[in-house]
Amino acid sequence: MTFWIRIKKAFQEYLARMEKSNKEIFGNGTPSCCKMNRDQTNKRRQ
Repeated sequence: MTFWIRIKKAFQEYLARMEKSNKEIFGNGTPSCCKMNRDQTNKRRQ
């Protein structure tokens, strides 16, 4: 059982490092690709 706990902890630490790295590189904002064509897609839905 401790084997799986170690794997889980290692994966959580990996995700924390990735989160920190992504915040340093991209900041806290929404990526520009998520905002692209936002006005056009909203018009189609209405």
